[in-house]
Amino acid sequence: MAFRKRMTALVLSALMLACLLPAGGLAGEAASPLQVKDGMLQPFVKVSDPISMEYSNKESEILRYCVWVETDHDTDMDGKADLVKVLVQVPRAAAEGKYKAGVIYDPTPYNAGTLDKYEEDVSPMYVEEPFNYADLEKPGEKRTPAGKATTLETAEKADPTLWMYEVQFNNMPMWGGINSYDYYLARGYAVIEAAGIGTYGSEGFELCGTKLERDSHKNVVEWLTGDRRAFTDRTSNIEIAADWSNGNVAMTGASYGGTLPFEVAATGVKGLKTIIPFAGIANWYDYTNAQGVPLLNQVHYADSLAGYNAGGCFLDPQLEKLNPKYGSWMWQIAQDQEAANGDYAPIWAGLDYTTDEENHFNCSALIVTGMNDFNVTTRHADLMFRAFKKAGKTVKLVLHQDGHNNLDGVSINGTVWQEIMNKWLAHYLFGVENDSEQFPEVLAQSNVDGRFLKYTGWSEAKTLEAKPAWTEKTTEITSAGIAQYTTDWQQKTQNNLTTWDQAEFYRGLKAPLAAVYRLDVPENTTIFGVPEVKAKLDAPILAKDGLMITAILMDVSDKGTFPAYMGGPDSTAGERKDLEQKYTVGGGTDDKPMQEYQTQNVAAKAVTYGWTDLQNPNRGFASSEYTYQGGLVNEGEKDYTFYMLPMTYTLAPGHHFELILTTWDPYRVFLDENFKLDPGMTSELASYDYSYTVNNESLKVILPVAEPVK
Repeated sequence: MAFRKRMTALVLSALMLACLLPAGGLAGEAASPLQVKDGMLQPFVKVSDPISMEYSNKESEILRYCVWVETDHDTDMDGKADLVKVLVQVPRAAAEGKYKAGVIYDPTPYNAGTLDKYEEDVSPMYVEEPFNYADLEKPGEKRTPAGKATTLETAEKADPTLWMYEVQFNNMPMWGGINSYDYYLARGYAVIEAAGIGTYGSEGFELCGTKLERDSHKNVVEWLTGDRRAFTDRTSNIEIAADWSNGNVAMTGASYGGTLPFEVAATGVKGLKTIIPFAGIANWYDYTNAQGVPLLNQVHYADSLAGYNAGGCFLDPQLEKLNPKYGSWMWQIAQDQEAANGDYAPIWAGLDYTTDEENHFNCSALIVTGMNDFNVTTRHADLMFRAFKKAGKTVKLVLHQDGHNNLDGVSINGTVWQEIMNKWLAHYLFGVENDSEQFPEVLAQSNVDGRFLKYTGWSEAKTLEAKPAWTEKTTEITSAGIAQYTTDWQQKTQNNLTTWDQAEFYRGLKAPLAAVYRLDVPENTTIFGVPEVKAKLDAPILAKDGLMITAILMDVSDKGTFPAYMGGPDSTAGERKDLEQKYTVGGGTDDKPMQEYQTQNVAAKAVTYGWTDLQNPNRGFASSEYTYQGGLVNEGEKDYTFYMLPMTYTLAPGHHFELILTTWDPYRVFLDENFKLDPGMTSELASYDYSYTVNNESLKVILPVAEPVK
């Protein structure tokens, strides 16, 4: 049965009423303006448009201003503790002391302004000198406050150019996400955005994925709880407190902005009550690699994303003179990640927030991911879910049929996503008594009819061993010819290897480029969890590390085409269509139509994938097992397991599953920014022929299966 719980009216408890009164308020004083109905906050704040150079806080019911939070470290080595710029949007009523606001914190680095000039290639930023990572850990000198300012004083003087500006090499006005949370501002939530150290407007170095980057966001949470100092600007040392905050914080964002909430949650910082990450990374190793093999053209990646967001790492306003120490860090981390060549090495262990060492989770989590997201894959949501379960904290997982995207505006069985999120936030930020904690442990959108169905956690799934059909006892698979096949495919179809064409592309791989096995699986079987493909493989003596082998599970119709959710053509956001039903944004803005995802008619669909390295046999599920053991694999049969991307998928009547085994996957490597095979790139996978032989008698496909909860 689909999840269709209707919001029911709730009466606030005495404790809740006390929470909503002004600080120090008594029962006889004026009540808080917050309004609660059906377990959610209701609109009462008029939303003003901040994107105007004529903007003023004087007539606005939402006050907007910036502060600079002081961190502990001096990553740019200028002698002073780095400052992080924070954009604050707070309802005037909270700033005036009529209530204390719960805080939504979006830490997306892109919002401060990106360096599009370096999006595809950051190597011009390199300074080829060794860098000592320990230099980043040195504490910076703290500032001595020269005075204090109130929120109202600071807001009165706020200059809209602090959030309305253009960054060199980026022609878009910033702050990028300033309008994204109007729905919540209208209901009395405060919203802050901070891009972190090293981004435009902040100090320090942009250190993608590192604990120092994470801690700069943790420090912002500490300011919101009163445990950290902030200033009204970077030079005057005038201190300002978040005196309007009730000390309860939720972190949320998408992609990079969905990654940092998980990282900060791992610290157990006080005041962080919940996180809602969309398409976030749990472990940077698993974003760039899989089971010992690189997944991207560039084995190094942290330097690329860091440089793209490094607007604060220049020594001049024109962003032409990069701090040479930062250029050295970029070069060094690129060398270290390149040297790992897909193996789990110390440089990746330092960017892994899923380990027992990092598990200090002390909040709840509502984790959201798209099952057609092949940018940040479902493995990351799975790793987040496991980490919170291990910590014994409340955790829920929402799996939708889109790609790399959030759920704003999407109909969840007739309820718009913002209402579900509002209810969750009202509970954790304002103490509203509702049924948020009874939200299903997993809510997954069906690929058959688009309904969102309830499931218990992955661990509750049973297993089904699917029997692959084969005729010969062994099958040899070679990489020789895949590059040419891909080039020919693109010329023939004139496409850019879009997700809509994946199934056709893979099914066109004929022997000896691939082996195809039909699986004996009953119709209406629902995969729920991490499928595993196990086999004994025999490879000749290999002269290289990082040689990818790939397993793909396909859904194939026996009756022609069928509608399937495919995500977008570039593995990001799929197409939506407006529904007649509308939802209220509030704050004086127009109602908006609810939306649902659209399907594409296809003959087959790639359901899930697994990749591993021929040099890494006999390893388990944990990424930390895929370390370099020294030497290369010798000839002879060895056991391999492909741990495929976690998935919920139902095999409809008239369909069957096929398993495809091949070598390297052109959808993951050797592609340029347009998802085209790039003939100008030097690729070891394309230039080095390798092969392996499958012992078909040993081949097993183990599917976790489950039924939805009624």
